[in-house]
Amino acid sequence: MRHLPKYLSLSLLLLSQISWAAPTILEVKDKTIEVDGKTKVVYTIEQPNGTWGYVGTKGQDFNVIVKNETDVPTGIHWHGLILPNAMDGVPGVTQAAIPPGGEYHYEYPLVQAGTFWMHSHMGLQIQDLMEAPFIISDPNDPYNKDQQVVILFQDFTFKNPDAVFRDLQSGAAMASMNMHGDMQKMGDMSQNHSSMQNMTMSSSSMSMNESKPDLNDVQYDAFLTNYQTLKDPELIKVQAGKTVRLRFIDGSAGSNYWINLGDLTGTAIAFDGENIKPLTGKTFQLAMGQRIDILVTIPKSGGAFPIFGQVEGLKQQTGLILVTPGASVPTISEMAANTAPALNYQQELLMRSQNPLPQKPIAQVVTLNLSGNMQKYLWMINGQAWPNVTPIKLKEGERVELIFNNESNMAHPMHLHGHIFELVGINNQNIIDGALHDTILVLPHTQVKVILDADYPGKWMLHCHMAYHQEAGMMTVVEISP
Repeated sequence: MRHLPKYLSLSLLLLSQISWAAPTILEVKDKTIEVDGKTKVVYTIEQPNGTWGYVGTKGQDFNVIVKNETDVPTGIHWHGLILPNAMDGVPGVTQAAIPPGGEYHYEYPLVQAGTFWMHSHMGLQIQDLMEAPFIISDPNDPYNKDQQVVILFQDFTFKNPDAVFRDLQSGAAMASMNMHGDMQKMGDMSQNHSSMQNMTMSSSSMSMNESKPDLNDVQYDAFLTNYQTLKDPELIKVQAGKTVRLRFIDGSAGSNYWINLGDLTGTAIAFDGENIKPLTGKTFQLAMGQRIDILVTIPKSGGAFPIFGQVEGLKQQTGLILVTPGASVPTISEMAANTAPALNYQQELLMRSQNPLPQKPIAQVVTLNLSGNMQKYLWMINGQAWPNVTPIKLKEGERVELIFNNESNMAHPMHLHGHIFELVGINNQNIIDGALHDTILVLPHTQVKVILDADYPGKWMLHCHMAYHQEAGMMTVVEISP
């Protein structure tokens, strides 16, 4: 869904494409929400007219002033976007933090189309929901005429996120940490199925390891979709017989989800903003930071159709309801009938890119060993914890293979800023034309290989998108020299 330009000079390209139109304003501001009868002040990112996040068009400029209307410094990262390094939104690395009452001007061309999102890249502000969708449409997309519905999953706690982190570091949260949930058997990796029908949520299959994985570090008070629980879900009006494009975003700080379409069957057409070959099913997987676009057709008979996100390892679920005119709205439980198992690699083995990277010799191989110490709550890449890290140094234009080697008992959604990469291997299984990602979930005690082209100079963050792992050190920097 992207056409990657060759930036001879990112700064000159940026200057050459300035529209001189009045910039759009995005306000980072407080938002009071009610969960289970209690209120909490969290954050949101809105335009002055109340529009949540941003909708743009491929080929146009992103010309935005972010105004910080909160009482804390912040910085907003544009997750999944290919953009000049200076626009990446990482305080202390690519820019200074935006102080309370301050603002920052971002401007760059939109060279992609797809489902992306924006979020704070400072401390644990993402846990207090400082985030919003970032949708880029393509006028040539055949699905552009379909109704679009954003479904952003959020985990919620009434506690201050810094207090949650201190509990994790002290070990006080260990007793309440949810440890159940089974790793599903990976199955025969050599098979390339054409549908998702075998990717069930059954937890009866054997574990890959004798020990069970650690699935949930934090005990949350609720799980939200677009700031609302299933006790008061968002109702989306749809038309009987019409196709709807569901744009799922996992905006959670510490939770992965099983998407359950209920009575509907869906066709996944894009992952992390990149086109994939159509994949049909009723359940799909989504890890922190990832996005998936799924088409569903509303039955001609109409009705109400709940769309769920169930947290791995738990019975708790969130979601919203698609409703045709005149249909009665059912009461939906926040608890599913069965505990969801851990996410697995079945979906990754099935997904195939519509636009894989061109063949090119690998110039450099970089191994990234992911490790952690739960008692000290310290998470590392190659034995180093941020900010005391040795940068990974690449050269502009070279093809690079990254090997993620997870030595820990927790899964890590690894996100690289400013680039996309192609999945080429899981453990000993090679994958041809694997899906393109900017965030890949690396399961416990497994190895994942990806390839990328280091096309964009600058300092780019590479980190686990589990917010508390990132805060505890699982982050490094990739330096690409021009």
